[in-house]
Amino acid sequence: MIDVREQLQEIRTLNNPSNSSNIQELNIGGFVEFDNSTFKIIGVSKYLEVKWNNFKKKKSEYWVTELQLLNLLSGDKSFIEWEFDDELEISKTLSQVKLKDITYEKSQLTRRHLDDIAEEEHGTVQYKGVSYHYSEDDTWAALYYPTTGAEPLQVRLYEFGSDNDQYLTIELWEDEDSKPEREAFISMELKKRKLSILQLAPSGDVKK
Repeated sequence: MIDVREQLQEIRTLNNPSNSSNIQELNIGGFVEFDNSTFKIIGVSKYLEVKWNNFKKKKSEYWVTELQLLNLLSGDKSFIEWEFDDELEISKTLSQVKLKDITYEKSQLTRRHLDDIAEEEHGTVQYKGVSYHYSEDDTWAALYYPTTGAEPLQVRLYEFGSDNDQYLTIELWEDEDSKPEREAFISMELKKRKLSILQLAPSGDVKK
């Protein structure tokens, strides 16, 4: 959360309206609007899909871009992600989740449980009374780049889906000491038509 003075400061940086609808051009300092809220982009991270067993890069690169957002009204932080898999796909984070709050077969979920689920290629976990079913096709490993040029971190992302079209992603990091704060999160699809790009980046950073 940020205070009112900081919120006003952030709002004043919205000074270079954009006619672009290309999410690929968004950068830190840009602004977007969806769900009747305006957000400033305060961070850009990237995931590069790699081989599950050894984190080696694949011949063809597949990237997922994560934008960290600041809600200008509430001061809350959230995320959207975008990727191209035949077509543009965008998802928005609904809430962050603690691993200790997820259960599997009426027990607190553990790393061993996730290993067993991945090996069996099926399994169901629960969070706040909702069941999420394991998706083998969507589960993947990645090198995570928190900023451009940063040393990547190794992570496995276990993907689960619910019957109400929401998704639970659980991130297991190889280096626990360097991992981001986020352990797991609930997300859902964000239709491209519902996302408006207000500003790509601060005026001094926009490429002519």
